Amino acid sequence: MDKLEKFRQIGYTLAIILMIAGIFIIGYYEENIMTGISLLNTGSILFFVIYLRFKRAQKGPFKDERTVKIGAYGLSYSWMLTFILISILFWVEATGIAQMTVKGMLAILMFSMIVSAKGIQWYLFRKGDIE
Repeated sequence: MDKLEKFRQIGYTLAIILMIAGIFIIGYYEENIMTGISLLNTGSILFFVIYLRFKRAQKGPFKDERTVKIGAYGLSYSWMLTFILISILFWVEATGIAQMTVKGMLAILMFSMIVSAKGIQWYLFRKGDIE
């Protein structure tokens, strides 16, 4: 068994264990229902991501110099946009324009990081290359 197949089996096993633990916690410990839901979601997402990754890997190599370069540029642009957003959120809170909770700020930042990273990478892949 090669390394990739072993990684896939370990990932699927971990995902199934997380889902079973989540179902068990939801069924037997009603006071910790959010923990169970979190474990169930984490296991489902892990299972789905591993499935997609290995389905794509069967088509052939999905990394070359161009894709690595575009990915790195996309993530660095996303980091810069997130840094600017952190500054904006700081000043919005400091000037009293809006009162935000830490949970709300983190949700905004996590969502914007994911969307901007994938959006910029999508744009750069459509453009073709980085100059």
